[in-house]
Amino acid sequence: MNFLVDLLVLLYELIASFVLCLFRWIFPVQYKSVSGEVCLITGAGNGIGRLLAIEFAKRKARVAIWDIDEDGLKETCAMIQEIGREVYSDVCDLNKKDEIKAAADRVREAFGEVNILVNNAGVAFCKEILDLTDKEIETTYNVNVLAHVWTIREFLPSMLARNHGHLVNVASTVGLFSSPGMPDYCSSKHAAVGLHNSIFFDLQNAEKYGIKTTLICPYLIDTGMFNGVHVKYDWILPPISPKDCANTIMHAVLTEQEMVAIPRTMYFAHVLSTILPVKALIAGYKFVGADKAISYFKPNRDYQVKSYSKSVE
Repeated sequence: MNFLVDLLVLLYELIASFVLCLFRWIFPVQYKSVSGEVCLITGAGNGIGRLLAIEFAKRKARVAIWDIDEDGLKETCAMIQEIGREVYSDVCDLNKKDEIKAAADRVREAFGEVNILVNNAGVAFCKEILDLTDKEIETTYNVNVLAHVWTIREFLPSMLARNHGHLVNVASTVGLFSSPGMPDYCSSKHAAVGLHNSIFFDLQNAEKYGIKTTLICPYLIDTGMFNGVHVKYDWILPPISPKDCANTIMHAVLTEQEMVAIPRTMYFAHVLSTILPVKALIAGYKFVGADKAISYFKPNRDYQVKSYSKSVE
């Protein structure tokens, strides 16, 4: 009897979920206000992090930014101050847990408790497993995964106490499936996805519905991180412009979407990666050129120096 009741409840929830999705598609959800909210963004000295910081500032959030690149932070601060908004910046090496904890204390002292946490920072070395140094592997996991752990542990308790907040974790489409030539990066992004999803279900079980979570899984973004990387047919899978990516992330956060893959074709790619026979999957990789995409990588020295050279010294 209990099984039948549970089954009916499940069917009801499934139907209700699809109806709600259809309703939200026909009648777009109004953006929530972030005015006055303390928003911390990691990796905001350039790229997507900088664009997100500016967008949150435009919406009157109290923006705090972290990065290892001090000059980049100053540039981002200047851009935010030009539009007359408040900003707090701090140099923080996300490769080091102690620095994260110290920086968290400082941001709380300056701005109060963080309401919106955007774990955006990431590193990539684009090497095969035997070519990576021990330090590069450690840095990849420290920045791409463990930094998420440490920041969430710092700021989630106050969100739980108030049942209010938003966790935004930027992972990657290669956290949903994998790509050759970057085993440390792919596995770190898989870990970031798993971490995010587990915390989401923990919050659901605790009935902390006032704390929202958004997982971002973008495809190749046209920044210096993956300089030169491309697939065989760019017209099928062109790199994403940083501006388009930032706009999509902002839309997802402001409409409180649980997960977004950028572009939307990546949802289809993810499903295919789970159902195709292995030989068909390999054929698909070769068709689009994903099997050799990383081989075109050309290290961008300026980007590396600004983003993570200090972490691997």
